[in-house]
Amino acid sequence: MYKFPPIDVADLLGNTSLCTITPEVIWERLVTPQVKALLGDIEYSKVTVRETVAGDFPGDEVTNLNQHRIYGTDLDRVRLPYLNAFFKTTYGAFVVKYEGLKWKAFGWYGDLRNPQLIFKCALRDRRFDGTRRANDNSLIDFAGCYDDPVNAPLSLPNIFADAKCAEASVYGFMPGSRLADATGDAEYDRFVENPFRFINQPEVFLKHFQMAWKSTRAPGQNGNPIPDVSRTIIPDIDKLALAAGYDYVENASSHYHVARWTESQGYKYATPELVELMNQFAQGLKRIKASGIKLTRQQESWVCVLQSLPAEHIPAGLNIDGPKWPQDNIGAVNLWMYKPISARAIALDKANAEAKAAADKLAAEAKAEAAKPVVAAVVVEPTPDVAPAAAVVLESTPAAAAPAVEQTPAVTPTVAVPAGTAPVDKPAGS
Repeated sequence: MYKFPPIDVADLLGNTSLCTITPEVIWERLVTPQVKALLGDIEYSKVTVRETVAGDFPGDEVTNLNQHRIYGTDLDRVRLPYLNAFFKTTYGAFVVKYEGLKWKAFGWYGDLRNPQLIFKCALRDRRFDGTRRANDNSLIDFAGCYDDPVNAPLSLPNIFADAKCAEASVYGFMPGSRLADATGDAEYDRFVENPFRFINQPEVFLKHFQMAWKSTRAPGQNGNPIPDVSRTIIPDIDKLALAAGYDYVENASSHYHVARWTESQGYKYATPELVELMNQFAQGLKRIKASGIKLTRQQESWVCVLQSLPAEHIPAGLNIDGPKWPQDNIGAVNLWMYKPISARAIALDKANAEAKAAADKLAAEAKAEAAKPVVAAVVVEPTPDVAPAAAVVLESTPAAAAPAVEQTPAVTPTVAVPAGTAPVDKPAGS
């Protein structure tokens, strides 16, 4: 009798278990105390299912990146409807949007006719990354971020065919701390937000870089971070993803300081090439410091950004000759990092690490063996008219005694002399 295989219909259609993480859980577990204090108490809510791109206020919009023409002509609608959960707070709003593959939570501060985004957190299933289907998600901000094949899902040695991977993203800036608000310079704000926008304008880049280099802002920090967001949120995201049945949490690190911070939270680089690239950056920064130039954590990230400039525009002493930061938040390439969270993923990661260590050890031993000097035997061939000699071997053997050579008497030549003149021996003493 035929046995029907188990089928998770909802999951196969893209309605993932991430959608079981409710707004209440997100508010209680991920919205930090400082963010809650800024937003105030929740006053009321409104939950709706939507299919339009438009939102309720500036910044609340969603996307139709694949340009689907819904109902034949309408580009202002999305292919897959989404849930919009709106919660009015004392000083702004807390909003959570759900699409089958992703949820995205926002903290909006101030007058909702023109609010400031101070908090953002999201979890997104990566199963369709590397294909156009990834762009059907209306909660993705721009095309090219995930649909390129270079962003195919996580691939590790012996990874399970049914491995579940979710990308985590976090954002948190204090209200009123944008550089545009503090300086009135909108271009400088845009530069710090994403300096790679100005790589093809070296003079403009360097003008803004000189200001940023002397500040405490790292690239990407056009606002002041909310302190407790970076301290507490990663472990809580891990727990929620694990509870939803995921094996791995991933992230795409926009800058060097972000990658190192994420690494400190247990994340690893997704490919050997990224491991090598980060080592090159680390060694380059080490050489700069050894030359006498002191670098802050923020300046380390700026040095990494500088490497994308033409060499002649890189300031003296800051060229590390080679590596370029891969993720510019403009093109398709992302710096993927992953963290195993399920028991089977952790066990596989340990097994892969042990296998790699064993392989590295064997390779090192083989290399050492190949480097040992080889002592060859040198044979001296006999030459014509000379008796064969024993082979001479270049080894540390005791010297053998030289064979005795038989002495033959010297032959005195005979000289003919005239008769009567034969020599006569003299008597002794004569």
